[in-house]
Amino acid sequence: MALELTVEQADLRDALRRALAGTGPGDDVSGLVGQMGLLEIPIPEQYGGAGYGLKDVAVVMGELGRTLGRAPFLPSAVRAGWALALAGSPDSRARYLPGIAAGTSLAALVTGPRFADSGVTAVRTGDTLTLSGSQPAVIGAEECDLLVVVAVGREGPELAVIEADADGVALHPRESLDLTRSLTTVDFDGAQASAVGGPGVREGLERVEAFCLTALAAEEVGAARRCLELSVDHCSSREQFGRVIGSFQAIKHRLVDMYVAVELAEAAVLDAAGSDDLPTAELAVAAATAQVLASRAAVYAAEESIQVHGGIGFTWEHPLHHYFRRAKTDQLILGDIPVHAETVAAALLEGP
Repeated sequence: MALELTVEQADLRDALRRALAGTGPGDDVSGLVGQMGLLEIPIPEQYGGAGYGLKDVAVVMGELGRTLGRAPFLPSAVRAGWALALAGSPDSRARYLPGIAAGTSLAALVTGPRFADSGVTAVRTGDTLTLSGSQPAVIGAEECDLLVVVAVGREGPELAVIEADADGVALHPRESLDLTRSLTTVDFDGAQASAVGGPGVREGLERVEAFCLTALAAEEVGAARRCLELSVDHCSSREQFGRVIGSFQAIKHRLVDMYVAVELAEAAVLDAAGSDDLPTAELAVAAATAQVLASRAAVYAAEESIQVHGGIGFTWEHPLHHYFRRAKTDQLILGDIPVHAETVAAALLEGP
């Protein structure tokens, strides 16, 4: 598969980059995302979306990662939207996906790092699920009006939908290392939710997990590349001893190492993003590979960028600490590096 974007995808990247110019970490870009119709990208056409593929989503995530703006794209359109599209029943897709695509309804996916698992349990009575338990670190729950919940039922994972302000639901905003993205603990105490799972909920959620791993890896690559750009700009203008510091060999080595890490991670993300037509087992390995390389690149680029910026890189006013915070948070939010490295190792040991 081609490790490059199509002309249309490159145009989307460039248009979004121009639109986001002048925005920075924590800025609310929800309006812009809605105006450009980006929430429609992951949603199938028959439900009011654009029906685009994983690589198109990766393009948007990469550009949002460059600026760290706040938008419901990842929590609502990507995570919750894909969960309903791939693991939900036909009726639930028709009922909820058009609102998510239009941005009139914001959703959040309540699940663990492994999407088919959860800290929430469910007891089914007909088409109603009684939810109990808690799920920490839910992305976007504080801003949503709809919760798409993965719960552990008697016969396996269940998928449910419930209003965020329903009886028995409590949202507790968490203090997070990342100041630009909200994380919320969601508690359920006998909450009555609608069962919306379709056939093969577990298999659908496993595929959604691989998609979301790839999307998060794309965000990490975007953030890492922005750290590299900031470093190159700084090293091309900052002078010491009558020379720009970018002319010093030690600085050159740092920049080259950052560049190699970012390019390698981007290739892995493009490979995973172009694998959305493969069986879930193969897609999961590609997604895990992308996540390992992108996560390492994002943390490394942020750390090295802070170093080459010198004293200013450590200040609160400079945006680099936001990139470091996002990189460390992304590194943990869908499972840490050893978890995904084991997925890759197991596939290699199993062989073709």
